[in-house]
Amino acid sequence: MKIKKNLALLALLACALPAAAQSPLRTRTYEFYMSPIFTDSKSMSFDGGATARTDQGYGFGVGFAYNFSPNLNAGVELAWSEVYYRTTLQPVGPGSGVNSSGFFDTGTLRFKADWNILSTALTPFLTGGAGWTHVYTDIPVGPPQNSCWYYPWYGQICSTYVPTQNTTKFSYNYGAGVRWDIGPWLVRGLVNQQYADNGGAQGNSTWTQWRLDFGMKWR
Repeated sequence: MKIKKNLALLALLACALPAAAQSPLRTRTYEFYMSPIFTDSKSMSFDGGATARTDQGYGFGVGFAYNFSPNLNAGVELAWSEVYYRTTLQPVGPGSGVNSSGFFDTGTLRFKADWNILSTALTPFLTGGAGWTHVYTDIPVGPPQNSCWYYPWYGQICSTYVPTQNTTKFSYNYGAGVRWDIGPWLVRGLVNQQYADNGGAQGNSTWTQWRLDFGMKWR
């Protein structure tokens, strides 16, 4: 009888061990995180001899996601970055090139999914997503224009503005990093490759971004 009880106890332990190994470290939890973002500098050249260079950019992001299991995570992210650029435009005829510089801002809304390779608190992971990137620059695209609007307390107001390059493009990304769950908190470091579809002969714009995520989980 004692041997049977010991065998039964061992059987229960054998069944319990796999369940313990798959304890819900992240399963069925929500998470929110904030991220400083660093964009690598880049040099570009175009048809006709025009060139451009961007300095390292800085930005900020926030994200919200749901953990379906210790491995699968999906959610939505908002990211903003600012980059300083310098360009040289070559003239069509004789003459020297025209230099310009300034800042451009990007804002990205993406839907993403992560795959945590391990079910442990410290795990490497892969990520991918798709969405839209809005690009705003201070590059003029036309002559100054007048604009008027009505203000409730002052009546009609008119001013002059210069139209600038402003566009929204489909974008997608993929990356890899390391995640560490510390109780209800999480820390992640990752490198992310960001693509924006410029359409037509312009192809894709590609940016390498480094990111640190600091967040928390809850049920």
